[in-house]
Amino acid sequence: MNSLQLQTMLYSATASTFEALALLCPSAELGKEQRLMPLVGGARVTFDGPLRGMLVLSVTEDVLGAAATNMLACDSSPAMAMQRDAICELANVICGSLLPQIAGRRALFRLGVPQWIGTEHGYPGERVAAMSEARVGLDEGRAEVALYLANARMAAGAD
Repeated sequence: MNSLQLQTMLYSATASTFEALALLCPSAELGKEQRLMPLVGGARVTFDGPLRGMLVLSVTEDVLGAAATNMLACDSSPAMAMQRDAICELANVICGSLLPQIAGRRALFRLGVPQWIGTEHGYPGERVAAMSEARVGLDEGRAEVALYLANARMAAGAD
């Protein structure tokens, strides 16, 4: 699997998850305003199995509020704790749908509990560069997702 294929899978898993769960319209093209908006935080999900690593999902402020509002079917923006939980759940679903595409449907993974993090990316405890990254335009904001692998051996695509 090459890096472009991995990036395409990462984008696709992220876009489809936001569309299905958060009811936000994904776009591969980001406008100037979307690119300039600061990321306000995100979630990380660690995993272990045939591959060991972490997925980090970061979002802009309006995506944080809109995702939670839509996922919880609220009339107004929910409490910050609920907004963070919604992003954690989105990260968990993205990770869970991405890993079988990379390692094959029969591969078994243990996913860690999703954790809210600040805006810092990076693999905790190790100096590991992101294996792949993708940006998704979402309505007026954006989400960025990064996949970190601690062991570089990647299984051959889905079986």
